Amino acid sequence: MTKVDLSKPNVPNQAPKWLGEYGKRLYPKLATYLNKNDKILRADEYLLQQYCSAYDVYRIAFQDLQEHGIQQVIYKTSLSPVDGKVVSKDFQGYKKNPAYQMMSDSLSKLNAIGRELGLSPKARSEMLDLKAPAGKKKSAKESLKEFFG
Repeated sequence: MTKVDLSKPNVPNQAPKWLGEYGKRLYPKLATYLNKNDKILRADEYLLQQYCSAYDVYRIAFQDLQEHGIQQVIYKTSLSPVDGKVVSKDFQGYKKNPAYQMMSDSLSKLNAIGRELGLSPKARSEMLDLKAPAGKKKSAKESLKEFFG
């Protein structure tokens, strides 16, 4: 096993082999974007991998919801005690498609990891450490006058 210097800038542009189809497509795009930021280190690679993996789960769950819907029908099957054949299937109601929960969980992970990687406007501004000038605060009227001339 080779040693990797985690303090080096940039994450690799090539997706790991173990990522799923959607994650493999997303990985190089995000890596290229993230590598433009000088605050990204090689140590952030695992976050990028987790993000792409969560995206893969999200897309697969979304596909399942498209195919099978949000709800699934529940039936109670009655079997004959004599020969074990199905006697009846009684409708019991509906249950939530388990893919919905998977999609929701992966979306939460995407949001959390995305903030860590600076993939939201708020996170980007925090990464740049933007601070308002310490000078005199302008009133809204003065700001509008300055903006519109």
